Amino acid sequence: MATTDSRPIRILVLQRESLVAAGVPSLSVSARITEVLDYMASLGGIEHAAISEADPCADLGVEWADILILSKHNSSTALGLAQLASGLGVKIVYDIDDWIFSFPAYSGGHAANNRNFAHDIIELADVVTVANNELLRRLPKKIPGISPVLMPNGMWVERYFATNRERQQLVNPRILFTNADFLKVQSAKDSILTALHVFFSRHPDYVLDFFGDPFPEMFSLPFLHFTNRMPYESYMRAIVAGDYVFAITPLGADEDEESVEFNACKNPFKYINYGTAKIPGIYSNADIYKSCVQDGETGLLIENSFEAWLEALELMAYNDCLRERIRVGAHDDVRERFHVRHGCKVLQTIVSDLVCR
Repeated sequence: MATTDSRPIRILVLQRESLVAAGVPSLSVSARITEVLDYMASLGGIEHAAISEADPCADLGVEWADILILSKHNSSTALGLAQLASGLGVKIVYDIDDWIFSFPAYSGGHAANNRNFAHDIIELADVVTVANNELLRRLPKKIPGISPVLMPNGMWVERYFATNRERQQLVNPRILFTNADFLKVQSAKDSILTALHVFFSRHPDYVLDFFGDPFPEMFSLPFLHFTNRMPYESYMRAIVAGDYVFAITPLGADEDEESVEFNACKNPFKYINYGTAKIPGIYSNADIYKSCVQDGETGLLIENSFEAWLEALELMAYNDCLRERIRVGAHDDVRERFHVRHGCKVLQTIVSDLVCR
């Protein structure tokens, strides 16, 4: 791919603050956009850069670009930059990987986004991309007249193992837990936390290694080791090297009626990340994980009850054969079905079409 004057196509990614955690960069921009652009750049024909919407030089970045990509941006600043791009003839791609138009009560985004300019930005976009079929179905009902394009989630799996780094040999066996925003369970929260307390009281040598945003309940979990959210690629390299026994992913399922539709628009990033990193996982039996995890083969799918969580924790801790089967199965599955090459093909087509307009 190239422009008519044979130079690489210039793509600017607009970074932003997280919608659910004030003062920290968005992970969606990196997971959804930067990952695929890095892979595209390795194939040739494009060059890409990223700049924060709050950077005083952001307008110069827009002037440099042929294409501007935004991801769930909803601020007046982002709207102004999109208007600048539109006026300059810079093509605009707007990506959505969550239901950004309302937030459930558990979310930090519930109170943080009173004035939402997403509609206005979307109206300026030449192409709107979405991360899953649920968003593909629901978005045209919310914003009539748009025709979103499915750009699947993916990881550039092999780059995280290219350096052949040795896994860290840890003194204590560690379980991985990653979570942005607050805990995404409501009805079953106490049951799951109690199961964790019982498991770690039985196994005091284990540590729960947590990456993400602070949540109120973490202070009642003495076995939890906290690491604040970090850049996406750094996080991936950390968990690849971390020698984790397994990972846990609690998420509200059908029992959380208020948030079930919001959660249905989410994406199985944890499964994709953990599969890439060869970490066997336990997942709540929510729709987004039922759609991709094969129970007992690529992960454990469980109900959100005290008994189910405690049983799964004990099973993963003691069954070496199960962990190895899931470790291999999930990694192979992610390489095949969730590799970034699939999203890259979609974005390559979009970019080629836009520069020819």
